[in-house]
Amino acid sequence: MLSSAPVLREAAIVCRHVADGAPILYAARDEIAGADPACEWEFGCGAEGEGQDDARIVPLEDVVRRDPSAVEIVLHPRGTTLERGAAHDRWHTGAGPVLFPRRPSRRWPRFDPQYPPRRGEPLDAGDLRLLADVAQAGYHVVTGPSTGSTPAFAFSVGLFRTFDHPEVAVFGLSVEPLHAGVRRIGERIRGGERFDEGDLVDGLIDGRAVTFRRIVPRHYATHLGHAVWYHGGARFPAIQAIWSEGGHFPWDRWFPRDLRDAQPVLFEPQPA
Repeated sequence: MLSSAPVLREAAIVCRHVADGAPILYAARDEIAGADPACEWEFGCGAEGEGQDDARIVPLEDVVRRDPSAVEIVLHPRGTTLERGAAHDRWHTGAGPVLFPRRPSRRWPRFDPQYPPRRGEPLDAGDLRLLADVAQAGYHVVTGPSTGSTPAFAFSVGLFRTFDHPEVAVFGLSVEPLHAGVRRIGERIRGGERFDEGDLVDGLIDGRAVTFRRIVPRHYATHLGHAVWYHGGARFPAIQAIWSEGGHFPWDRWFPRDLRDAQPVLFEPQPA
């Protein structure tokens, strides 16, 4: 999967036996204190009596590349431990919630997303962080700066799977308020709110009024690439959050002319 920005490699703690090639029989996603997630992931061989001197630090993606079944812990929230008796056995939850099979969408049953991990598909550090964020918070936010020819953007990945809600995208301001805006929307959705075509909400993005329009799927590949990867194609609904300036939206007469191209039109314009 291509990433829109450099991604810090996730770090994992493995016991010395696993580092030397022993099978992974124990996996944990730890609760973390502070902002440093360097020790969020732990993998062991199940042997008793190992201490800090036996620990090794390796990239999480290297662990998953060596044993693809180890990605199972990335799909669980913090505080989870998984155990198994042998390398080819199924994982069992030692602590944390037991995950149930995914149910089809009630609101958009025509979509049939194929979520990762998918057999034979490699996962890099950015992919693993996306999966981990969806498991923990219910969604991940992808951002990218303006390139001169294209505006800055932020969009969600995971709202559809977790909350049966369209993914949300916003464009045209600087990255910081875009990222904060999508997170604010995501947290309100996690709290039970829903946003859809034509809704008008004050203060969601950079203190501005925002309205929503449904994004036409033909624009997904160009503007929502990570979401397309996650869902296994254009198998999800998405809405564009369109911000106002001075109380006016881009289709209004008094919207500033120099801002009209800041937000791409990814929806079907309504006839005048």
